[in-house]
Amino acid sequence: MVPTLAVFVATAATVALRPAVAAALAVVLLAAAAVAAVWSTGAGGRAKIDHVALGVVALACAVGAVSAGAQAARTHVLAAHPLVDLVGARTGVEAVVTGFDRPVRSGGVMVPVRVEVTGTGTAARRGELDVVLLAREGWRGLPPGTRVTTSVTVLEPRSVGEPPGLRALAPPRITGPPGWGGRIPAAVRHRFREVSDRALSGEAAGLLPSFVLGDEGGVSAETRDEFRASGLAHLAAVSGANTTYVVGAVLLAAAAAGIGRRGRLLAAALALAGFVAVVGPEPAVLRAAGTGAIGLAALGARRTGRPLAALAAIVLLVALLDPATATGAGFVLSVSATAALVVAARPVAQRLRRPWMPGPAADVLAVCLVAHVATLPILVASGLGSGPWALPANIAVAPAVPVVTVLGTAAAALGPLWQGGAVVLAAACAPALWWLDTVAGVAAGLPGSPTVTPG
Repeated sequence: MVPTLAVFVATAATVALRPAVAAALAVVLLAAAAVAAVWSTGAGGRAKIDHVALGVVALACAVGAVSAGAQAARTHVLAAHPLVDLVGARTGVEAVVTGFDRPVRSGGVMVPVRVEVTGTGTAARRGELDVVLLAREGWRGLPPGTRVTTSVTVLEPRSVGEPPGLRALAPPRITGPPGWGGRIPAAVRHRFREVSDRALSGEAAGLLPSFVLGDEGGVSAETRDEFRASGLAHLAAVSGANTTYVVGAVLLAAAAAGIGRRGRLLAAALALAGFVAVVGPEPAVLRAAGTGAIGLAALGARRTGRPLAALAAIVLLVALLDPATATGAGFVLSVSATAALVVAARPVAQRLRRPWMPGPAADVLAVCLVAHVATLPILVASGLGSGPWALPANIAVAPAVPVVTVLGTAAAALGPLWQGGAVVLAAACAPALWWLDTVAGVAAGLPGSPTVTPG
């Protein structure tokens, strides 16, 4: 845990620093690690030295130095990228789509892309950079992996240390098709929209793909505003909770069928792999699969050490490989909720159990309560707080969320194979979707609920 905390702190401290300052901090930390290591191994027998503590300090400083050095290198690469010098100007780019688009309040979509070439003709310069592209006509529904060229305006970064944004000035010109990793999830999404339209009506037809696949294209702006104001917008993002519900349902079904422990674990692993294949192997989905698996292991384990160690390993890897993601609000929220689930969900559930409250109901309430309390300070600190009714709203919808997630994911997976069966599963989600929409609308209209800023 200590090395992970050191990496995370060093990453957070250097993410907005100039490369020279981050490199200097890396040198200082490396020197501190060397001093602590020498002191720990070379102190005389009469000295009252805690050798274990000094070893931990040396390790923490060493990994912190690695993190600060890696961040200095990334910041230097970002500063040298040709897009940085073109802020406010127009240029051509060659890029590959890295994720599915999401709608924005003012119209159009946000498309995550990786720019590979900036400029055209003899002025073209190669250099990879992951950015967000704001677009309108022609950009909706492009599968991940699609290669495109277009003309863009380069936008100012949202904050120091982040890459600039792009605004498309024209529809994309497709230069390369996506691979199977993009085609399969795109086909699943397309078929699932058809299934939802056949099985459901009104807002429910758009809400189901949003909750299951993170596909918000069919949800109206007013409904998205209500979910944001009521503190339920996180339900439209694929998170560790989604994987926990899906894999948990598979484990319960396998246990009810009398399958042994190894068979249940194999079924759970296949369900997790299937979930990633259905939703799409985007970084957010892969992180959700990792944290969701840890949360599920914590619910079934009596000891918290191993799940915490696994969570720490995920944080360590993400912080080293993708510092911007590691310090982003979404990842911090996911890790905080999972850690709280590991440490406190079981004790809280045991305290909540009463003769009139069965065990499963206490477990659901405990998970919701613990996760919300753990993430509330982060929501407030990051400016994402959603008013005084978020906790009651999350508790009210807790029984409906697993129903929508499990049945909806099964319908999404079944859709390409048997659309009629998928329609039946999707239709079974109607009462839960109605309840979710109703709670969001009521909570958003109560006194004290924040006004959502368009954007």
